[in-house]
Amino acid sequence: MKKVWQKIKEFTKKIILPPIKWFKKMLSLLIERYQKLPNKKKKMVQGYLYILPWIVGLAVFGVYQVAQSFRLSMADSHRSVFYPETSEVRMVTEGFGLKQYIAIFKNNPVHVETILSTLADIALVVPLVVIFALILALLLNRKIKGIGIFKIIFFIPVILLSGSLLGYFNDYGLLTMPSIAYGKISETITYFFPRFISAIILGAFGKIILILWLSGVQTLIFLIALQKNDKSILEAASIDGASRWDTFWKVTLPSVFPIMIINIIYTTVLYANLSNNQLIALINQCVATPALYGRPYASALAWILFFIEVGVIGFYTLIIRLSSRKYR
Repeated sequence: MKKVWQKIKEFTKKIILPPIKWFKKMLSLLIERYQKLPNKKKKMVQGYLYILPWIVGLAVFGVYQVAQSFRLSMADSHRSVFYPETSEVRMVTEGFGLKQYIAIFKNNPVHVETILSTLADIALVVPLVVIFALILALLLNRKIKGIGIFKIIFFIPVILLSGSLLGYFNDYGLLTMPSIAYGKISETITYFFPRFISAIILGAFGKIILILWLSGVQTLIFLIALQKNDKSILEAASIDGASRWDTFWKVTLPSVFPIMIINIIYTTVLYANLSNNQLIALINQCVATPALYGRPYASALAWILFFIEVGVIGFYTLIIRLSSRKYR
């Protein structure tokens, strides 16, 4: 028994302890180097540590699926093949090129119209949701009795948005306001404004309920950012004679620019993947009809939707970056 115990000790000293000592040494060096960093870089390191589990999860579970989706979108065909030697049926992907994208833009003009309408819809709704959420956050940031009840009321749609409830609302027309779309307001806007501008305004009014439903999380994020603002800066601005209007444009708004980018990313991804999205419905239809389109065609449409999301996020982020330059 003593010999066995002695062998275990020797194995621990030779095999297990050296890696542990090396890990402790490297960890102490990293901690020492971290303590010498400025506060800005420390916060950056902390942020990366917070999202490290998500990065690991994406690398382990998501990268292969994304690569497989891209491979399908570039394939000429994706079909099942029976192998009599092993009595197995396998899915075989053949070819690599832009056949599916050419088929979308050259042979299916109806699908191109769906893509363009989806792009216009996302580009219209995203800034409206962010602006509406900012206005709500400014109202909820004031000291009013029963403000907690109002916060709960505005957050309820976030809970109800999950599942198929939004689909039922959309099917029964509960996300639109017919009195605006077909009433005197619509006629007045069409009469006084050009067709392009009136279409944008009426489109915004037609989605006003959906915008209210989508603004719950963004409102809370803006509210947290507003509550973290340094009140001494606002007091100094009021002492210098700045009005509330000037304070909003020169102090409050520049302070929420970084949070605004986060809300744009969140809103774009959320709205582009809702069940009432026409392009999402088209993708599901193409998957369900392999004889006409199939998975490669549906994957190409999915990647087009992804590029739409990236384009909308990049466009509005660029606008915010350019707008924030004059405040530096």
